[in-house]
Amino acid sequence: MARAGKSLGRAAEDAASDHLVARGFLILGRNVRIGPLELDIVARDGALVALVEVRARREGALVGALASITPEKRRRLLRAAAGFLASPPVDLAGVTRVRIDVCIVHVSREGVKVEHLAGALTAD
Repeated sequence: MARAGKSLGRAAEDAASDHLVARGFLILGRNVRIGPLELDIVARDGALVALVEVRARREGALVGALASITPEKRRRLLRAAAGFLASPPVDLAGVTRVRIDVCIVHVSREGVKVEHLAGALTAD
């Protein structure tokens, strides 16, 4: 069962990356480690860097993808973002904005659909 989850997660990150690239983003990294924390995707669009959390759910899942971002997960994402900014593992020359986005990947019989929520998480 864990294997199916890993496969879904990897496929969801692939779909989210493809979606972002199709919209003009350059993928700077995937599964970027910030100490014990991880950012699923780091993407750049001009002067903007998006730290992207990818959430996937199959059709009929009991808990929606966005609802699966618990308060603890939100805190971990914000800590990862702070760590990223404190010691960036990629060149941020020319970057004037950083935000945390969420890509929700819906998997159904009809296929895969990616929903990109720009600025979905804030420090507030």
